[in-house]
Amino acid sequence: MIDHFEINVVKFQECVCFYTVVLKPLNIELKWSDESAAGYGEAGSDRTVFLIEQSALSQSCHIAFIAPDSHSVDKFHIAGVEGGYVCNGKPGVRAQYAPDYYAAFLLDPDGNNIEAVARDLTG
Repeated sequence: MIDHFEINVVKFQECVCFYTVVLKPLNIELKWSDESAAGYGEAGSDRTVFLIEQSALSQSCHIAFIAPDSHSVDKFHIAGVEGGYVCNGKPGVRAQYAPDYYAAFLLDPDGNNIEAVARDLTG
């Protein structure tokens, strides 16, 4: 449904580091970067799906990335916390969303709420 999406960030270099670290367990990698923009996509693919661009202003947003399984959600959260980033919700089932909704939340350096979610709890 979505070809790509972009967010504006003030703390560009810090956000490049954040996304490179926390998206790796979700099989998402940095595809390219220059002094003011960076693109991420699925490992093994040439496609860029998520972009960040340096800006004088940012608007708070919530982005949920699909994780292949609950273990990947856990790894996303661990990578973020060990990287010194702020936990905004420990890994766990969020039954208020759906009975199989397993998620964790981190804040990026600009304060955006970044989520990893797995909906198949068998893995």
